[in-house]
Amino acid sequence: MSAQDFQEQLRTSPNYPGCYLFRDTDGQVLYVGKALNIRRRVQVYRREGADGRSRFSDLLNLADAAEFFVTDNEREAILLEDKLVKLHQPPLNILLKDDKSFLLLNIDTSKAWPRLSLARKKRVGRGMFFGPYPSASSARRAKRLLMRAFGLRDCSDHTLNNRARACLKFDIGMCLGPCVNAVTADEYNDAVSQSQRVLNGEVAGRIKLERKKMHQASERLDYEVALRSRDRAIALEALSTPQKVRLSGDLDFDVIAIDVRGFFAILQYRDGDWVHSIKGQLAVVEEHEDAISALLSAAYRGANADIPKQILVQRLPEDHAQICEWLSSKADLKIKILAPARGEKRALVRMAERNARSQRGETSGATWQVVAQRISELTNLPIPAVVDCIDISHLQGEQRVASKVRFVEGRPERSQYRRYLVGGGRGNDDYQAMREVVGRVLDRRPQEGIADLIILDGGALQLGAGLEVCELKGQQVPLVALAKARKGRGPIAAEERLFVPGQDAASVLQRGAPERLFFERIRDEAHRFAISYHRRLRENLRLVLEDVPGVGPAKRKRLLDWAAGNLDSLRDSPPVELTAIDGIDLDLAEKIQVHLRNTLP
Repeated sequence: MSAQDFQEQLRTSPNYPGCYLFRDTDGQVLYVGKALNIRRRVQVYRREGADGRSRFSDLLNLADAAEFFVTDNEREAILLEDKLVKLHQPPLNILLKDDKSFLLLNIDTSKAWPRLSLARKKRVGRGMFFGPYPSASSARRAKRLLMRAFGLRDCSDHTLNNRARACLKFDIGMCLGPCVNAVTADEYNDAVSQSQRVLNGEVAGRIKLERKKMHQASERLDYEVALRSRDRAIALEALSTPQKVRLSGDLDFDVIAIDVRGFFAILQYRDGDWVHSIKGQLAVVEEHEDAISALLSAAYRGANADIPKQILVQRLPEDHAQICEWLSSKADLKIKILAPARGEKRALVRMAERNARSQRGETSGATWQVVAQRISELTNLPIPAVVDCIDISHLQGEQRVASKVRFVEGRPERSQYRRYLVGGGRGNDDYQAMREVVGRVLDRRPQEGIADLIILDGGALQLGAGLEVCELKGQQVPLVALAKARKGRGPIAAEERLFVPGQDAASVLQRGAPERLFFERIRDEAHRFAISYHRRLRENLRLVLEDVPGVGPAKRKRLLDWAAGNLDSLRDSPPVELTAIDGIDLDLAEKIQVHLRNTLP
């Protein structure tokens, strides 16, 4: 690889937390680093003198290629860096090479009064181990938290058996005091069980309890107790954050993900540790399930292929049973292919997806060619290049406005954005409003042209209104309607739906699909543009009332709310009706109306 190619790798590195490896021309790992943002961190190696450490001049002279591992957070990056350094022993890393392990929390249930302590390694017969923790301070903080929350002892057996009176930890509430029989065995074992549940991730109930204690203490003005409860809740939340570089079980499995461009990532876990990743791109971008099937066949085809017992994927291909059978015969053990829907394994699949998407810089979505092709297949229309979206918006039946935004090849063309005041700004008939706006768009066709596809925000009602206008004007226009997902209205209504003329039922848009992401993006942009028009109109109304003596910001807001933004209503209503507004007397009402008669047309 040329120096220019290496610099291009650094320039287009992932914009996520994770680790990076530099390799020499023989493929040997020279250096392993971690970063909260890989792209920002590696840019320092593109500058002369690198980051000021002398050995990096050697690194830049020797490095031929870079490899990137994307994680979900910095904590996972720390753990992964440790594992990669110990695995590759890179010559330019001087830290983390020792054989020390990260700290674990140990509840030694082999003792009559289980003891809480820190450990470097798991030992058989010594109770339960939790972790690892990415730093000694975080492990010790977790230990202090458990002692404060549940009162587990951390003293030695000799101290426990020979103490005549309780220690200071008992006095400050960090120990239940089994040494002086201040707690029964059943109560202590219950505290041990609660600690184990918290360390296993069942933290939500405890956090809620601490928050409740905090609020109650605040109401009593007992701020010291409130502060302690707040700190406990914060520590519990930190304690509950999972990491996916090292897993609690000694499991062998692979995690496979493919993005919409055909880039894939295979994360390999052995004995519960993330040890390697394989990345690449499929030569042909197929349907997702077919792409997964093709990748499974290719990844484990070699005679010496390392086939784990479990393979996690985003979706199960149709022929997954046959692939499992083939892999099982090849590995001489039962192989399972799973598509997890929730929990830790689903989180691992999401992390593999991020690793796939991170390749060749941060290109998080499909190309416009892919999106346009899918839209064409959904709508049975030619592949679009120019797409418009129309949104109707109103405030309590008043200030009715509409917006039209235009995207060209997936990008906003703001010079072609349009705003409309509908029906004089009044009314709440969505059907009539859509008829009016589509009609005005068609009337401007000679000057502004017409898009390859027009999306109407709404459902079958809005689509019918648009088609009716097209028929009346004798024009053929490619219209569809996009219905927003509404939770609590059934499984179908809970998803984004596309209404297409000639189709009996709406098409449910698949979550995460590139065409759905585009539809949501253009619809949200149209809504934003309409709302900004609302705000500008309301600001203009506020300015009209600003010159009335005795009317400040609060009264202006109440006046506009009472009239629903209609200044004509304020001007023409009987003055006595305005006195129903808080702070408005008859004299001020008459002054307001005189001002409006002199100001409004």
